[in-house]
Amino acid sequence: MSDLDAGGRDADLTPRAARGRRRWLPTIAVVVVLAAIGVLLVVLVRDASLFVYEADEAVERRDELGDDRFRLIGSPIEGTIVEGELDGRSALYFSVRFEDAVVDVIHTGSDPSALFQPDVPVFLEGNWSATPAGAITFTGGAADGYVFASDTLRVKHDEEYRDDNEGRISDAEQAGQ
Repeated sequence: MSDLDAGGRDADLTPRAARGRRRWLPTIAVVVVLAAIGVLLVVLVRDASLFVYEADEAVERRDELGDDRFRLIGSPIEGTIVEGELDGRSALYFSVRFEDAVVDVIHTGSDPSALFQPDVPVFLEGNWSATPAGAITFTGGAADGYVFASDTLRVKHDEEYRDDNEGRISDAEQAGQ
């Protein structure tokens, strides 16, 4: 058999590259995976780079912090916790104290846990803001024209377990055997 074409010339028998979707599919998959990894890294670095300040230090550095996001630690002050609204969203207004500093907080994130109560330290995530128009007037707080606008609230708890429910603990132990 001859490798000649119909015109008597040598036929080109080299394989041709596959055309169509098969060539683009691996490229698209690699781009999607790299984009997902990039987004994950940005989120992790952003969360890891948030500074944590106690309320007294945050007040001291207010001008330096500007509207940058950071974490604030303080304990809610008895008598300052009020539920309300801000711009059509539910909001929790309260003031926190750390050392001698008081910070007014407007939390518009998810509802706090049942552990949220006065004098139990909280970790708040957000930024400084001027007290917005339409905000409830703070009673017993700093009332200095600034608020910490929070969208994340975590209640600090200790690892101390109490024996308040001794009967329930023994029932659970028996049920597990």
